[in-house]
Amino acid sequence: MPRTSINGCNYYFEETGSGPETIVFGHGFLMTHRQWEAQVEALSDQYRCLALDWRGQGWSSATDTGYSIPELTNDLVQFINTQVEGPCHYVGLSMGGIVGFQLLLREPELVQSSVLMSTQAHPEDDANQLQYRALLEGARWLGFKPFIDRVLPMLFSPAFLNDTERRRSVERWKGIIQSNDPEGVYRTGRGIFWRSSLLSQLHHIKTPVLLLAGADDVAIAPDRTRAAHERLPDSDFAVIPAAGHSAPVERP
Repeated sequence: MPRTSINGCNYYFEETGSGPETIVFGHGFLMTHRQWEAQVEALSDQYRCLALDWRGQGWSSATDTGYSIPELTNDLVQFINTQVEGPCHYVGLSMGGIVGFQLLLREPELVQSSVLMSTQAHPEDDANQLQYRALLEGARWLGFKPFIDRVLPMLFSPAFLNDTERRRSVERWKGIIQSNDPEGVYRTGRGIFWRSSLLSQLHHIKTPVLLLAGADDVAIAPDRTRAAHERLPDSDFAVIPAAGHSAPVERP
């Protein structure tokens, strides 16, 4: 189990495959490095793939501080500098995508190209902040079990949740989400949902970026991702049909 100390956090990551170029994967909120299993399997015969767990989630430690988007970007910069020789390709989803925007703004020389999925450069809507605050407080003190049925439709499409052939996968992801450290998730949520807008800065990003959105994403509507595409100088945008917020799992 590879681990590395980054800015006071014991970070867990998995390294798979080999090749002259490296892809670094950053997962979404409440998920883990396992969100990228299908992509790593498909790409590891040509690329070295590094999939990390953000601090406070998965198998990385829950620290007292360090959860804002700028601080998580500091973690990612150090991770790339210590684990990758030369620039990498960065793939991020949701919060991993928001960190990706910040990375491309601050340290463009570290990234050859980027894929950012189900993400946005907007600040969080006030209505979402109220909803997320209630969920974070509840999960912090009661755990995830009482709230899992409210959380799943935010993360997955109806097509995925209602597919009888995917029932085992749905149950597996219930278990993964509920295994997260409640305090770590609470601190992460407080750090990412009360973030500043990056929209006005996106025109500075010169790195080629592919933006992807799930057609049925209710957590971050495709128009939010499209808005980032419209401000980036070198980007493509595509919508994945019959996918919600977790397209790498739903539609690998």
